Amino acid sequence: MATASEVLRIAAGEIGYSRWTDPQPGTKYGRWYAQSHGSYYGASGVPFCAMFVSWVMSRAGQAFPGLPAAYVPYVLSAGRSRAVSTRSAKPGDIVIFNWDGGVVDHIGFVEANHGSYIQTIEGNTNNGRVARRTRAWNTIAAILRPAYSGSATSSGGGTASSGGTGRLTVDGSCGPATIRRWQQVMGTSVDGIISGQYRPDGRTWGRPALVDSCVRYGGGGSNLIRAVQRKLSLTADGLLGPATIRALQKHLGVAQDSWFGPGTVRALQSRLNTGRF
Repeated sequence: MATASEVLRIAAGEIGYSRWTDPQPGTKYGRWYAQSHGSYYGASGVPFCAMFVSWVMSRAGQAFPGLPAAYVPYVLSAGRSRAVSTRSAKPGDIVIFNWDGGVVDHIGFVEANHGSYIQTIEGNTNNGRVARRTRAWNTIAAILRPAYSGSATSSGGGTASSGGTGRLTVDGSCGPATIRRWQQVMGTSVDGIISGQYRPDGRTWGRPALVDSCVRYGGGGSNLIRAVQRKLSLTADGLLGPATIRALQKHLGVAQDSWFGPGTVRALQSRLNTGRF
């Protein structure tokens, strides 16, 4: 399971994606869904709000009844047991919309409840984009609450004692405590930073579980990642890119999808808690 914060961090990392600037047919979320549900969903013109929610939840390693799915009414039907009072919406909840009183139309994530309205992150909105929106209560058909671990406001980061001897919290967030422990185990200098990186393309690979404040960009690589690459018999360029992520995932025994997400980080944190890599 993931925390609500992890799910929202992954969703927020997709803000700005546009189907119109995607160089491939369809959308990244549709192409992902099509791998297991048929080529139709990877074609251009297929609505992708439910596939966006499915993709985010999959990246976070969080199950929910009815997901993955491409059809909003199916998610509502399968997830009714997780429905809560609409006005009690909180960050990480799944929100389902009905524009006209008929069949439900649209789906997204609650990012904040401001009392008189909610703030959301949605796919297939604002003319085919992933965007942050504000929504009135009278557009909402249901609020569904996944069975997250922890609280919606958990800051994550794999907290541990300041001396570095305590156990990491296995929370799927690669923050300074997790990076420091990783550096200690690998025998490199300890500063809680992964330096010298390039930004992921966000389409074929990414690092959604890596806390932004712990990354430095500009190339040149990281001594920590070089040590990891040597351990994995890879070219030691110091870059936490798709090939290194896949090799790391294989080493940790998790799905090899080129996404350094919460599931991968939880496996890493569990391994580091044994004092080895």
